[in-house]
Amino acid sequence: MTQIPLGDMSVEQFLSQYWQKKPLLIRQAFPNFESPIAPDELAGLALQDGVLSRLIKEKGGDYPWQLKQGPFEESEFDNIGDRHWTLLVQEVDKHVPAVADLFDQFTFLPSWRKDDVMISFAAKDAGVGAHTDSYDVFLLQGSGRRRWEIGPARSGSGPLDGGIRAAGSAQGGPSGGSLNTSDSDYIEGLDVRILADFEATEVFELEPGDMLYLPPGIPHNGVAIEPCLTISFGFLAPTQAEVASDLFDWCQERNGPQRYCDPDLNQPTACGRISDADLERVLELVQRVPRDKELLAEWFGAFITRPQRAPAALEEFEGSLEDFQSDFQESEIWRRHEGIRVAGWVGKSNLLFADGELVPHGLDAETLDLVTSTRELHWSQVQGSENLLHLLYLFTKRGWGYLDASEDEDFE
Repeated sequence: MTQIPLGDMSVEQFLSQYWQKKPLLIRQAFPNFESPIAPDELAGLALQDGVLSRLIKEKGGDYPWQLKQGPFEESEFDNIGDRHWTLLVQEVDKHVPAVADLFDQFTFLPSWRKDDVMISFAAKDAGVGAHTDSYDVFLLQGSGRRRWEIGPARSGSGPLDGGIRAAGSAQGGPSGGSLNTSDSDYIEGLDVRILADFEATEVFELEPGDMLYLPPGIPHNGVAIEPCLTISFGFLAPTQAEVASDLFDWCQERNGPQRYCDPDLNQPTACGRISDADLERVLELVQRVPRDKELLAEWFGAFITRPQRAPAALEEFEGSLEDFQSDFQESEIWRRHEGIRVAGWVGKSNLLFADGELVPHGLDAETLDLVTSTRELHWSQVQGSENLLHLLYLFTKRGWGYLDASEDEDFE
């Protein structure tokens, strides 16, 4: 059953007063919460190839704030101690369906804005230092207790690389691949980005089920009061440069290269001078992009549904449509793969995008919204719709979905 994790607050109030404006503490956003992953299971993920993980040792490493990149060997954790270290694992939603299900609760925000679910285990007194991020984040306390210190908003929207979700620095000693060697806002010479002049103006202590929302650019520092898990739901928007670069590449592939031209050129006042007319032609060139909403949607849907980091590990279905239908009827539940991003656009044509591709489908607007708004469909929702059944079969053949008879939960 979907439950919007805003406590007693309405969606309208949250969006108008807090979203991308100011922090919000939501007590018991997930009442009686039990983490879908245990610390030892998180550590097990960090041992696997293809899983993005980092280990930060504030103390006890070869030097202060040492950062190591996974995958790790089990021996890494043998004598690590019980204080001042943090393990961070990104894209846990790709690997643990129950974690992806938690992310599905955020139906009050566009699903294409989702980045990933990062989960951290912090030993007692551990944290990653005071920092800012360039994404909206909901910090759900999974287990244990954590103290969050919040500072006043800073100008700009946070680091270019996203912040704590960045891939991290290279290994090999202090400043070796440091993220912040040229940024005066941060302490120099560290493997991790820590603000040089952080001052807390608010302090919150979170227990399991409590959640803290932070918009971009808010300085914050989390310290484990006791060993704890923190589940971080990130909403990372593309930068202007990322949008422009990809759009221009798409335009060039579609229409060929568009060059600066000046058939209306007049004799210059001085041949070395850039004129206002020259600049107007430059502006016209960079604004030469589709104004048609459907064409823009065709580009943007593919752009925004591409894998954020590594492609998902997919298992393709080799049976026929009849095999799929029979298996679906028996299992009753179809789920979209946790690592596949989808989006839809409704206009003159109803467009469906998955994993960076424009997907033919034949669905009406209502069914398209159903497919893009939920990752789980039951046979009762699909039977009688030949187009929807065929689409789910194509998704399953690609490995974008799978049949799952292991869950027996209510649905809407």
